[in-house]
Amino acid sequence: MNTKFLTLFLLIFLAGCFTNDAGQVTVVEKSFNKVEALQQNTKTKTSNSNVNNDWSLPIDASILKTYSEKDSHFGLTYNNSAGQEVRAIRKGEVVYSGDKMTSYGKMIIIKHAYGFYSIYNQNQELLVSEGDIIQKGGLIALTSDKPFYFEMKKYEEPINPLKYL
Repeated sequence: MNTKFLTLFLLIFLAGCFTNDAGQVTVVEKSFNKVEALQQNTKTKTSNSNVNNDWSLPIDASILKTYSEKDSHFGLTYNNSAGQEVRAIRKGEVVYSGDKMTSYGKMIIIKHAYGFYSIYNQNQELLVSEGDIIQKGGLIALTSDKPFYFEMKKYEEPINPLKYL
């Protein structure tokens, strides 16, 4: 059998899956940040660290209300004051920046690798536009005088942000 053909077959067959540890498989979304996804999969993590450094907090404020499927509260509500800095929780692309959904106030949606989305609501001033690529911790907005509301989704499903932040 041709070596090039066999190599190509194996690459196609294994595309998207990398075995890091015994019993653990990581799927890489090929449609976004291909190079970054490969680099993240090759990083070694220290065994004594339980902190996930891939994510950061959106604002520096205490949480008033946490995620609750039972109460249909699919995000975090923060106790903030007007004008606080809102920062991206992870590198991504701004897919929405506007105020068309009036009940959410001025809102930003960022698409991250692996099908994650972060949604930042009730902002006073938006500092990014659709199509902008934002780095983790990048300044994206300023809060309004209403409680800041933050959500995360995996594809279309709401997820508890506290599992990642």
